Amino acid sequence: MTEETQSPWGLYMEVARLALEALWAHKLRSFLTMLGVIFGVAAVIAMLAIGKGAEQEAVEQIRAFGLHNVILRAHKLDQETLEKAKREHSVGLSADDGLYLASILPYVEAQAPQNLLDKEVEHGGIKPRATIVGTTPSYLEVASAQVDRGRFLTADDDALERRVCVIGAGVAKALFFKEPALGANVAVGGQRFTVVGVMADKAKTKEKVKIKSRNVNDDVYIPLATAGKFTLVEKEVSEANAPDYNVVDEVILRLADADHMDEARAVITKVLARRHHGMEDTELIVPDELLAQSQQTQRMFNLVMASIAGLSLLVGGIGIMNIMLATVTERTREIGLRIALGARQKDILRQFLIESVLIAAIGGVLGIILGVVLGRLITLAAGWTTVITPASIIVSFGVSAAVGIFFGFWPARQAARLDPIIALRHE
Repeated sequence: MTEETQSPWGLYMEVARLALEALWAHKLRSFLTMLGVIFGVAAVIAMLAIGKGAEQEAVEQIRAFGLHNVILRAHKLDQETLEKAKREHSVGLSADDGLYLASILPYVEAQAPQNLLDKEVEHGGIKPRATIVGTTPSYLEVASAQVDRGRFLTADDDALERRVCVIGAGVAKALFFKEPALGANVAVGGQRFTVVGVMADKAKTKEKVKIKSRNVNDDVYIPLATAGKFTLVEKEVSEANAPDYNVVDEVILRLADADHMDEARAVITKVLARRHHGMEDTELIVPDELLAQSQQTQRMFNLVMASIAGLSLLVGGIGIMNIMLATVTERTREIGLRIALGARQKDILRQFLIESVLIAAIGGVLGIILGVVLGRLITLAAGWTTVITPASIIVSFGVSAAVGIFFGFWPARQAARLDPIIALRHE
């Protein structure tokens, strides 16, 4: 079948076969040429996977706190500022702040204070790592948490200062393993509490944005009023006759939607400044703003990392150009013979261009495999979350093919423009 009668697809397949034979004839040289592309593609995929994984962890952390939540977090004051606050009759962050804000802001659906205590939890001689959280029944709503067994805290528990607790899934497993936890007694700060509920297991999120988070599976929830007694005892021991400051550590406000976030931030800032007599003792955390900042930072990181990794592809492309120029020199007589037998410039150009693209494409495939393996190894060795997306694979392979075309065109053009008489005389 002549070239005129051969189908375009069959023609390209034949040219590709010849190109593969030429590459196979110099296996080691071809492989060494591919290394730049292999490492470049692998680096791009690995860097994008790290960036995407970090972005996913940031989103998960924000979701754990609630996209529509505003968090008020108490600041610890130095002694001089604390003395000034006492003179101004400020008590810092309190549960009343949350109640007041919920009463004046119609778009606040719920609020829940949190008082975090550093107390030991013990049962049967076992003392697992745990955080005591004094809170109210509305915590379930604002934190999007669920109870797996039993019940959560009630208004009566808080009003009557009952010694009941709801334990996280991690604490339940450590203290009771397969034994029933409901109705059992545990020691919290040396006092006996009855377990009335066990929380559903919740995945731990890594801190990728500026929100200090804890493993809620290690939480032990007790009524806020009961937790207040622990606080009073500590105050009496450490600072006799000193007023409580920052009665709670956090107050979480849940908004009806994100449309009121900017307004809520402005109003809350003004209200707290007035209620706390101008003392800057409370940090206002808006998770969706932090998410936007984190995503913008992550996009910049991805761009920089991908650009650095892309330099490897550039080096690989230069390597392809060098080896193809050397190939043209080695095969000058062959090129001259083909032209003398009727091959056109576009036939020679196509032949060498396909060889260049095949080097880049095969290197791209091997680079994709190496990039996926690197992503898995990074996850196993460093514990980082890596997410390899189809888009990153397609883009990386597309860029590697483009590198083959771009850097292979000049050598192919040089081959196509050889004078057949001079080429046939080449030694």
